[in-house]
Amino acid sequence: MNSLTLAERVAVTDKVDYLVLKYLIEKREKFEYVPQSVLKENLSLTEREAQISLLRLIKNGAVTKKRIRGEDSFSITFTGLDIVATKSLYSKKVIKSLGITIGEGKESRVMFGYDHEDNTLAIKYHRIGRKSFKKRISNFPSKNWVSMTLENAKREYEALQCVKNNMGYVPTPITFTTNAVAMEYFEGTPLYRTELSDPEKVLDAILGTMRIAYVYCKGLTHGDLSQFNVLVSKDEEVRVIDWPQATRDEEVLIDDVTRILSYFEKEYSLERDLEEVLDYVKGYS
Repeated sequence: MNSLTLAERVAVTDKVDYLVLKYLIEKREKFEYVPQSVLKENLSLTEREAQISLLRLIKNGAVTKKRIRGEDSFSITFTGLDIVATKSLYSKKVIKSLGITIGEGKESRVMFGYDHEDNTLAIKYHRIGRKSFKKRISNFPSKNWVSMTLENAKREYEALQCVKNNMGYVPTPITFTTNAVAMEYFEGTPLYRTELSDPEKVLDAILGTMRIAYVYCKGLTHGDLSQFNVLVSKDEEVRVIDWPQATRDEEVLIDDVTRILSYFEKEYSLERDLEEVLDYVKGYS
């Protein structure tokens, strides 16, 4: 099943498989690998039901198996999280179908989704932890990678929701579930690949969004703002994307402002005073 798309993997996941995956998520802090006997007992499965389901989930890439103390034990994978999230989006009628992957990195995968009115959405699946998450790991003391991933998705959704509700230039969030955030699909090009006709307007839109985040969202800042996570449309409308590292840290705010000002100064000779911009972002001017 390695060649299956995510939509196809979801389609071959039955009710028992889904219960197993949900249980593995639920017990993530107690077990890194859940023994098969524990799964059987707590989900009231027969030996045959457990074996068939776990074999299918392994083939589907949704779980991994390890022999621990003489017993087969199982752990959910990123694919397993994606399956649970997608099933939830279907059941909530957020999407009716899933499309192709439109972006993928070490910490997330973004896919097209289509709602029941055939509108195009962006579905972002977070994949944090294990070897991928290096930045501010102290935010997650003693937590496993599943918890880190789920909290990352929730934090991005909440940041997008607050900034958007206050008229900031971010994608409109729709919902989040498990490790997925469903949001508006915005057709744009990353700032670093765009030649702007009105760079001052675009910079003002970015800084205005930062101001909204800070003033109306209790000191929130993006956490990793740069030319790589700002999208610009053909009409030079702006969306500031990728908010999973949003934080309330003054030093990080300074870093965010400094990076974006440095980019516009280097590429467009557009100079702004750092202290004046920081006062603006913080609502002091």
